[in-house]
Amino acid sequence: MPPFPADALDRSRSDGDLWVQIGADDPLVAVHALRMLQKAAAGTAEVRWMMSGFNRARGATDRPRTGRNLMGQIDGTGNPDPSEYDAEIFVADTTGPHAWMNGGSYAVVRRIRMLLDSWDRLPLARQERIIGRRKSDGAPLSGGTETTPPNLGAVGPDGALAIAGDAHVRVAAPSSNGGATMLRRGFSYHDGLRPDGAPDAGLLFVAWQADPTTGFIQVQRKLDGADGLTRFPRHESSAIFAVPGGADSGGYVGQSLLEA
Repeated sequence: MPPFPADALDRSRSDGDLWVQIGADDPLVAVHALRMLQKAAAGTAEVRWMMSGFNRARGATDRPRTGRNLMGQIDGTGNPDPSEYDAEIFVADTTGPHAWMNGGSYAVVRRIRMLLDSWDRLPLARQERIIGRRKSDGAPLSGGTETTPPNLGAVGPDGALAIAGDAHVRVAAPSSNGGATMLRRGFSYHDGLRPDGAPDAGLLFVAWQADPTTGFIQVQRKLDGADGLTRFPRHESSAIFAVPGGADSGGYVGQSLLEA
């Protein structure tokens, strides 16, 4: 992963050789799975870092809804449609030395601490301008509903852009980044308070893509210099992992690489 000017990385909680993501509706099940994996790996692998996150509990809403992050914003609206996964998220089939990644994906993992106290002090209108969406329902400031594509050319009654030039939704849009697309499947986290009393909380960002050089890396370079949201998150750890495609019946993930 290349460095980005706004990074403040703790290298002891970055990178690594093997990434394991454990998820469950019941936290007890997740912890038990972790313990079993630690026992199985004893003497072969050791934990470099571990992070715990959460999302909305199953059944917490009357119907499936896009989740919110700790800033209170609906987060994940711009994810690609499943019909786009083969072209944008999964690695295309090929032959040769890299065929072990056929059908796989590259995961970018970042711990992003949010400056929640600073964010909460902003008026609602200012928060919405920075994001480019209404906080209540996630609709773009250009109009419509949550799933309405943002109209980046729309102007308001005063003649100014409805979605500001440095709004997050504009700067991060695929149309602003050569079509760069990622599937974001992150988690919120809260690890208590920092010595200054501020919350140690934010987003465990996980983004999947077929090619990180034309996905996350391309978008983050743009965000780092042009996004009005930049002063509120702190990127404190970073890693990237190659995740092979699913296993065949009787096989295991990564078998074609490990037994080559």
